[in-house]
Amino acid sequence: MTDQARSSPVGFFHFPGLAHFLVVLIVTSLEIVGLMGWLAVATGKGLDSVFGNLAILSSLNQLDQFISTIGRARFASIFLGFFLLMEHIIAQMDQTGRGISGREFTEILSFTSLEAVIWTVWLLLIPVNGVLAIVFFLGSLFVEHQITDNVKKGLPFLHFARLDGKLFRGLVLFTIFEVVGAVVWVAQGRLIALALGSTLEHYVARNVGQITEKDELRSSTQ
Repeated sequence: MTDQARSSPVGFFHFPGLAHFLVVLIVTSLEIVGLMGWLAVATGKGLDSVFGNLAILSSLNQLDQFISTIGRARFASIFLGFFLLMEHIIAQMDQTGRGISGREFTEILSFTSLEAVIWTVWLLLIPVNGVLAIVFFLGSLFVEHQITDNVKKGLPFLHFARLDGKLFRGLVLFTIFEVVGAVVWVAQGRLIALALGSTLEHYVARNVGQITEKDELRSSTQ
């Protein structure tokens, strides 16, 4: 029986199998690398400040030469967007079990760009009003996660889950994991918080991607 053919929705922390779990770790690693480089550049540093001592990533330091040409803010967003794009493409292929179509690539590129903007705006809002920054971050990431889930399932771009459904709760849960991890990371410099939050986000998101509203309706009538 395939994941899509389950008689009831999977749990948020259901183990998806070793292969899928490895994909979760891969996409988490891509996101972390992108965010580390993004924050360093956005706060006036260079990629060498975070990747200089990591042999496997040290080649990224060569990109520092483009910061002055492109502009610091633009470079940071492009750097983050590139790694988020790879993350989203891999997650999409893992979820659907096939390559992506041209339409899916366009949709993925769209919500990837949205996510890069969300991170950038959040960072700018922090010194202005911390509470506003968190509210914006939580709400906008939830919308981006909903769109991401829709694309995985072939649903309309702005289709929203029922507020009383398990799908909605799952989206909220892994959005909170990401937000908490990111806030602790930026506030206290604890990379482990980002790593843990991102891993939980992608782990739960993978399972939420198996839940459809039809599954919810079917399980509620049993």
